[in-house]
Amino acid sequence: MKKEAQYDLHWQYHRVIEVSAAIAIGLVALMFVISKKFDVSNVIKEVTAVAIQVEDIPITRTIKKTEAPRKPTIPVADPEIDPMQDFEMPDMEDIVNLDLKPAPPPPPDDRNEVVPFFAVEQKPVLVGGNQAIADYIVAHHLFPKMAQEAGVSGKVLISFIVGTDGATRDVKVAQEKPEGLGFGEAGVTVMKAMKFTPGMQRDKAVSVTMQQPISFTINN
Repeated sequence: MKKEAQYDLHWQYHRVIEVSAAIAIGLVALMFVISKKFDVSNVIKEVTAVAIQVEDIPITRTIKKTEAPRKPTIPVADPEIDPMQDFEMPDMEDIVNLDLKPAPPPPPDDRNEVVPFFAVEQKPVLVGGNQAIADYIVAHHLFPKMAQEAGVSGKVLISFIVGTDGATRDVKVAQEKPEGLGFGEAGVTVMKAMKFTPGMQRDKAVSVTMQQPISFTINN
């Protein structure tokens, strides 16, 4: 009988513990559920409490301002500064001792170019031909008197230059036979008075060297 009483107490003790544990677990679960509901409600309240306002912002354009050109600065002379203060005069000896090269000669003038008679393209022509020489000798009585009185004929070769204007220059006696009777002087006088058409080289008038033979003959 005593063992049965102890057995009942032992069984009731375990039963109480199981019931207490079940109650505790139920309370814990209930508290967990309540706390979850409380947290969710708080979160919802907090979320609904925040208001987001959206405003229409007008579109703005940035306009780049054009800068006005800067005015140039004009230096103004300072009356207190001497402009010749830092200027040093060069030494005259250095100027004198400078190696000055002479200026190159000017290009030759085509008008002063003298072309030999055999090399010129278009040769000068005596105006009036050889008859002009004979007429000039007779008209100006250029036959040497000494040779005429002695009845001696002669020949002379006159060298000269025909210029671009057709006039003769540098008239000289190249040969004279016989010499000393005046044929050379008469020939120079005649050729100084003669006119030519100028010689042409590359379509330009040029000076040309020439020689002209002249015969002085006495007619019997």
